[in-house]
Amino acid sequence: MDRHVPTYLTSRLGTVNAEAVVAGQGGMAGDVTLGRYSTIIKPVAIPTAAPVNHKPFTYTVQPGDSLASIATKFHITVSQIRWSNSNLYSDDTVATGDQLVIPPVPGVVVTVKASDTLDALGVKYQVDPQAIYDFNRLRTPQLVAGTVLVIPNGVGGAFPPPPSVYQLLMRSGVHSAYQVTVLNCCLGPYTGPPQNSFPRGWCTYYVATKRLVTWSGDAGYWYQNASAKGYAVGPTPKPGAIMVTWESWAGHVAYVESVNADGSWVVTEMNWVAFGVIDQRVIKPGQLRGALVGFIY
Repeated sequence: MDRHVPTYLTSRLGTVNAEAVVAGQGGMAGDVTLGRYSTIIKPVAIPTAAPVNHKPFTYTVQPGDSLASIATKFHITVSQIRWSNSNLYSDDTVATGDQLVIPPVPGVVVTVKASDTLDALGVKYQVDPQAIYDFNRLRTPQLVAGTVLVIPNGVGGAFPPPPSVYQLLMRSGVHSAYQVTVLNCCLGPYTGPPQNSFPRGWCTYYVATKRLVTWSGDAGYWYQNASAKGYAVGPTPKPGAIMVTWESWAGHVAYVESVNADGSWVVTEMNWVAFGVIDQRVIKPGQLRGALVGFIY
């Protein structure tokens, strides 16, 4: 009974239990801690571990580091580091001084593009979109381009195999239809950021070393993306133009070096005969058929 029980009730019930008075002001009842007025106090556990970080961070590669040792250091996988750094998608080597984006938990760090949605990212990285929303503490499902997100437990796409293996995979009858020469050089002047941020080894990277490319996207969409930026486009090859085709699932681009008197044109390109390999190819009118999208001037 509480000490505030009216006298007219206690007179009927008899003497008030002294323990009830103690409990009314706080105390112990067996293993239970009581506050004033018999309020049960629940013990609060004090966390001893540091709270989980929700933001990615940058790591500078030290002498002797490898992707494997860096992954071990931060309790993630090599693949998760490569998926989080676009320059490592086709190349798994790092050098002292390189800056790497590291996810704070096992997963992938992505920069939101204008076309991205939570559902699309969930499908792409094989996670529940709600997990992306919750982990990044988003206040709205509408994503803003340029926002950096962590995809917890995200899984990216397969990495391209080493050049020697890729060369074997690429050997097919389609290449014999063209006059092709493998070159030992040469890249253009735009070999790195900020002018060229395309991943090395791909056709887009090579062409972006030859021309200052101010748009983005897979090769097959360069024609429309360049046109939207105000660049002239058309169906006729010209020296210095960018050829756009659908010769692969993501499209292909090449740099037009010259146009011959018979209407054929010479292109240089990367990742057509082998990943990371530069070749020169002669293309005759009509040879590409429906795969030719056009040229960016």
